[in-house]
Amino acid sequence: MESIFYKANFRFVANRYEEWLTGRCISKGPISTEIVAEVNGDEIHFELDDIGNIQMLKSFDFEILGKDYCVLADRIQYIHETWDFNPNVPIACNIFYNGSTMQYVRFATTNPDRLVEFYGHLVEFGQAATGKRTAKSDNSSLSAESILKELQGYRMINAAAVMERATNIFNDNADVATIQQAKNIIESLKLFIKAYQLDRDEFEEVGSPMKCKLLMFIAWCNFKIGNLNRAYCIAKQGLDAVDEAMNHSVIVGLPRSTFGTDNLEHLIDTIESNYINEIKDGDDYYKINPEEIDTSFFDDFAGESERGAHKPSKELIKNMIEAISHVQDEFDKAAEHFGDPMRGLQIRENLETFKMPLFFAWRGYKYGWHTDWCKEGDSLFPFMMFEADLKKNTKELLNLLKTQSPFAQIERNSMITDSLISIYTAFINDLDNGTIKL
Repeated sequence: MESIFYKANFRFVANRYEEWLTGRCISKGPISTEIVAEVNGDEIHFELDDIGNIQMLKSFDFEILGKDYCVLADRIQYIHETWDFNPNVPIACNIFYNGSTMQYVRFATTNPDRLVEFYGHLVEFGQAATGKRTAKSDNSSLSAESILKELQGYRMINAAAVMERATNIFNDNADVATIQQAKNIIESLKLFIKAYQLDRDEFEEVGSPMKCKLLMFIAWCNFKIGNLNRAYCIAKQGLDAVDEAMNHSVIVGLPRSTFGTDNLEHLIDTIESNYINEIKDGDDYYKINPEEIDTSFFDDFAGESERGAHKPSKELIKNMIEAISHVQDEFDKAAEHFGDPMRGLQIRENLETFKMPLFFAWRGYKYGWHTDWCKEGDSLFPFMMFEADLKKNTKELLNLLKTQSPFAQIERNSMITDSLISIYTAFINDLDNGTIKL
């Protein structure tokens, strides 16, 4: 079964809605809302601009599980797999169609089971993606305390639901390119520990498979905030938990990677290869309690940063140059796909300007030379023009990032924008106080 609406961007304007709960219509009436759907890889994002008093998020995502699963006789079906069951988060979407006509769009929530149907007409199909994400998602609050309170509010305090929230926060902040991202990792650590405690209470038998994954994440969180000995010892405990889970599993022949072994071994190898002197309890690794939180290293680091003693690291500047290059490549692909290469070239040139302060910071902090990032045949004229009034040009870009960042609609949690602001600010300050000279 084929459908033009599968894995496609569209805009649908609804003029009427119906809300159903356990088989009966609990509200209905006129409405004026636009539903925008945009595909990004194997996910599809929805934005609704105005839904009145309907209790539902206005910004959310679904996984695209493949044509055989998603394309039905009369509808396209997308599913969001979750253990959370937030009553305001849609877990299913059905796009009803007849040939090339889109008839209505339905969203389903649970806890309790509820349907919200929007009727109207299709106004645009196959449009270019904008990356618009205006409304806050259910994961926007990064406080472990507030998340646990929210989950308690709809009776979903269980290991799987708490782990899901923790994993989302960890994945969104795993680069730890800013102080705020490190703080978010600490909040995810609190949630992983809570899930670890809940799993211990819920899984009464020996060999919990979730325990392995939770120890893996707890170890990685500690590594991200500088607790290298703790990370190493907890990762070792995680490998023991894998052995325990496999020995007691009712399913024979599962690969060890199913339980997170690859990530645990990678972390252990990283610490042994680069931070061997930091390992204090390697021979007695159960001396470390995975349920304890130690932020002393991070607190010292954050204090130095707030006092202005911390300069942008070589790795951070490198990561930001590569991040902007990745964004440029993605815009190139989109422009090529929609037959507008000149637009792609214009965007590439505009974004290239934001690399300039990074190139000169790379040179100023003696990580290398600004031309390290040139390819053979590249013109040096843009460098010369930017360097002619380096501080003024950098300050103008800094102001633009703070007021109208070009990355705002395509980044998560302001990761690129915040990192560039921190680098530019430190670079300007160090130029002003003479710490670095070009």
